[in-house]
Amino acid sequence: MTLFFDVLLRLLMWFSLMSCSVGVLAREVNVTTVDWPPYYAATLKDNGPLASITREAFKVRGHSVSIHFVPWQRALEEAKTGRSDMVLGAYSTEERQRQYFYSHKIYEVKDWVIGLAETGINTYTSLEDLKPYTFGVTRGYAYSTEFMQATYLTREEVHSDLLNLRKLFAKRIHFVVMNTATFKGTLPLIRENNRKPYVFLAPPLSVNGIYNIFSRNVEDSPKLVEDFNAGLKVIIENGTYDAIINASGI
Repeated sequence: MTLFFDVLLRLLMWFSLMSCSVGVLAREVNVTTVDWPPYYAATLKDNGPLASITREAFKVRGHSVSIHFVPWQRALEEAKTGRSDMVLGAYSTEERQRQYFYSHKIYEVKDWVIGLAETGINTYTSLEDLKPYTFGVTRGYAYSTEFMQATYLTREEVHSDLLNLRKLFAKRIHFVVMNTATFKGTLPLIRENNRKPYVFLAPPLSVNGIYNIFSRNVEDSPKLVEDFNAGLKVIIENGTYDAIINASGI
């Protein structure tokens, strides 16, 4: 009987130690990002599919997630300086690779040049074909290297996709650069009587992976990246990832 209670006590102590360890390692992950419908936004159900994927991946390792929606440049800056743990949903650039830790890819999108149908342009061979026109871009966003290094192009920068679309339909710019789902997710925010027929110019400007990027100024960032990647693998294998994507319709 004494041996039985001795083994039981050791088991209880082991479970207690394990519980304490999980409690110390698992924590709330502080996330910043911008409204980027239909992928993530404060107004979307569960903040959108990529937010849901992020929560479910972290949940595998016991972490909870708190998401704060702010202007994009601020989201990047807060993670860069360590005021937040990570930014939800970013493209990859050389500069960002130096400034943040990157997760595994969580999704992939195509960026398109989008203009008004009345311009009569629906295709291009090279960006030089579009030299006479003005492009609307969003501050802090990453675009293809070719597009950003094309010094012969005229780009006007604003703080949101919505403002770019308003400028496009008001004929203050000729083109915007967006992916299909973001364009269609932002379009309903503009009154129908202010919209005009539009066209996606072929071919797509670029194909981009979307990643979660983690602060290099948060002590346990490498562990958070490891936990997220491990959780992402689990939810891909058990079907949770596909279920979220399919339910969202993106």
